[in-house]
Amino acid sequence: MSAPCEIARRVVAEEAEALRQLAAAFGSEFDALVDTLYTATSDGPAGTAGLVIVSGLGKSGTIAQKIAASLTSTGTPAVFMHPVEALHGDLGIVTGRHCLIALSRSGNTEEILRFVAHFRRLGGPVIGVTQGRESRLRELCGHVLLLPDVPEAGPLSLAPTTSCVTMLAAGDALAMALLHKRGFRVEDFAQYHPEGSLGRRLLLRAADLMHTGEALPIVATQDSFHDLIMEMTRKRLGLALIVAPDGRLRGTFTDGDLRRTFERVPDPRGLDAQTAYAHSRRPSAAPPVPVSAVDPDHLAVECLRIMRTSQITSLVVTDSAGRPTGLLRLMDLLDAGLG
Repeated sequence: MSAPCEIARRVVAEEAEALRQLAAAFGSEFDALVDTLYTATSDGPAGTAGLVIVSGLGKSGTIAQKIAASLTSTGTPAVFMHPVEALHGDLGIVTGRHCLIALSRSGNTEEILRFVAHFRRLGGPVIGVTQGRESRLRELCGHVLLLPDVPEAGPLSLAPTTSCVTMLAAGDALAMALLHKRGFRVEDFAQYHPEGSLGRRLLLRAADLMHTGEALPIVATQDSFHDLIMEMTRKRLGLALIVAPDGRLRGTFTDGDLRRTFERVPDPRGLDAQTAYAHSRRPSAAPPVPVSAVDPDHLAVECLRIMRTSQITSLVVTDSAGRPTGLLRLMDLLDAGLG
């Protein structure tokens, strides 16, 4: 009796061989198939775009759902439709702007064949994915992606194994070929995956994460030292923003600045905010902070880089006139999953 690991190696080897055969079979028919899908799903009259319907029954249906998801997330709108549900009302959505990818290992699955026959009356192009060289599905479809005609991997060659792997790979190949043909970019992918790590890195801006409005600790240059301390205490962000009479940012006053002020001024209670800020400055020999303010559209991931490079824990967000509109903290960026 074969050891389990020997069976596992044989299954994977047989599936790998089927994938090699699939890759070698791609040629002009595959190019034509991709062109058909691209044309059918590109913008039409009045900005309308076509939709790919992907269908299959049983294990092929499970693969069809994954293919539809991969197409949609890479710029080709697609949905899964169960062939039986299609015959009981779901065909109502089908128009000439729809195309169908029908999956069937044998190419003779009765429910799929009936779906294809009715779809041809209502919709656009039909593409079959099958092993069946002489199948009815091949006869009904305008384009066919033929899978390697090999047995299922495993001791009994009964359970859908190799056929599922090659169907899945064929769907991935279609999605990636269409992605390339559309000129789909990393930024486009991020738009469709806004909550993924890539989406957050490419889409989140300073304005999305900053503290603003009443949460901002703001004092005027002429306000008293007491007002400065009370504003820092009330807003609990570890600093206060000192602004000129015209609203422009003069500087930030942090907890560290507060300690330096007390070290340098025996009794700072008579100071105004501007004078306290002047006394709190770091020694001239200390490394300068290259950036301490950004605009609202600044990428959040770039704000994180600035903070780490400058060894600071907050950035002021200012408008085009230099007036503070928000405050972004290192903790906010890390909590958003950008760290």
